[in-house]
Amino acid sequence: VALFSGQGAQHIDMGRELLLNFPVLRETFHEVDALFHAEGKTPVSQVVYPPPTHNPEAQAAQAAALQCTDYAQPAIGSMSAGLYQLFTEAGFRADFVAGHSFGELTALWAAGVLDKPTYFHLMKARGASMAPPSHPGFDAGTMLAVTASYAQLQSELHHLPGVYLANWNAHNQVVLAGPTSAIEAAQATLQAKGYSVTRLPVAAAFHTPLVGHAQQPFAEAIHAATFNSPSLPVYANSTAQPYPSDPRAIQEQL
Repeated sequence: VALFSGQGAQHIDMGRELLLNFPVLRETFHEVDALFHAEGKTPVSQVVYPPPTHNPEAQAAQAAALQCTDYAQPAIGSMSAGLYQLFTEAGFRADFVAGHSFGELTALWAAGVLDKPTYFHLMKARGASMAPPSHPGFDAGTMLAVTASYAQLQSELHHLPGVYLANWNAHNQVVLAGPTSAIEAAQATLQAKGYSVTRLPVAAAFHTPLVGHAQQPFAEAIHAATFNSPSLPVYANSTAQPYPSDPRAIQEQL
């Protein structure tokens, strides 16, 4: 199995300088950078690998830039594709693939549903569509990891207005999401009850209606792209079953 994650651009920080020793990683970022160069934007590689600094304010600004969805998602996609190619060059062969959230796009590419240029185009389009609207006062929300079971958090939701169960990560970890004020209130409530909670450094309350603005523009990008039949099973987030083999049906489901 190959499992691709889409949660948290901060994970890219781990060993990233070492990974650049591999040509396939450098080439992947070079291809994605070209898409940003064409629009006069800062290349993804410069956001993932910024100049070293000991200035705390500059470090915070660099971290914030990487967490913006229009860069976080292409960054995650670039790293995921590069690592998967590195593994396959070393002899790895997947029997089936799955991806969490954004990672489902990578899984579809790994199964041959998307060629590489289409994958890069869609991951850029997804990040751009997820970016919060620019009008003043818009709250994109945030997320909170809680060490508890799914059943425990379901019962707690009655006391947490405006909060959604966004991720069921493990038998003892659930991620909540919602408007910033609602998550702040939930954090205080759950801590007072003895739960271990961690605010996540994310750009929005993903997997909730607060990112509903992304659906239409990303759907348009999907329908404009060319899809192929999968070469191996791709398990979908929405059904927990393999995607159908018909390319048009895959587009509709995604």
